[in-house]
Amino acid sequence: MKFFNDKTVVVTGSGSGIGRAAAVLFAQEGANIAVIDNSVENGKDTADIINSNGGDVFFIKTDVTSESEIKNAVDRIIEKYSTIDVLCNNAGIELSCPLIQMSESEWDRVLNVNLKGMYLMSKYVLPEMIKEREGAVVNTSSISGLLGWPDSSAYCASKGGVILLTKEMAVEYARYNIRVNCICPGTTITPMIDRLLSLEKNPQRSAEEIKKMHPLGRFARPEEIAQVILFLASDEASFITGAVLPVDGGYTAK
Repeated sequence: MKFFNDKTVVVTGSGSGIGRAAAVLFAQEGANIAVIDNSVENGKDTADIINSNGGDVFFIKTDVTSESEIKNAVDRIIEKYSTIDVLCNNAGIELSCPLIQMSESEWDRVLNVNLKGMYLMSKYVLPEMIKEREGAVVNTSSISGLLGWPDSSAYCASKGGVILLTKEMAVEYARYNIRVNCICPGTTITPMIDRLLSLEKNPQRSAEEIKKMHPLGRFARPEEIAQVILFLASDEASFITGAVLPVDGGYTAK
């Protein structure tokens, strides 16, 4: 038996990385998948992967910082699937820049995508879950939401905000049987990390140094993070809400 048969799952930022891995995994478990991404190429690639394995998928190009685009996306998903059972707020961007050199527009961009985007998606998806008196939301934060990281003030601030937004949502919507949880991945092999490493003078040496910061001594694979998202969204986690779960190879245990 598949865990998500006849369920509709919305995954933002599912054009690549953790979001793609989660969308593919949910589809393998029988879910209808709404792929939400700002990149047409990446979104279609994810949809093609799911289609090729016989999954039911609907790609909608969406900028998560745009309220009108999010409202349109949610309306189209409801029109096609009638309900939304799971929301994975995963869309995010990075910025490596000292705080005193960061422009206001750079700060706003990171906070808008990483935090405002979650607020907007939740604003339009939660009413659909309230109608059904059940649902699950999984937000993607980061170890950078728990700990400081040099040259990452906007990113850390946004991911810290995700953690408290998760807790607030969990408390506010528990009465509707809507569970809201949060994961904090450690360094994961994604295009985001590839971009950050490319900015280093010696990317390979930097990668090895970062691996050593994780007691397990390696980066995570997107599929490993996706498995935790799947668990938190499933009925197996039916009494878990408001949780902030590091999935970090032991990084925050030190």
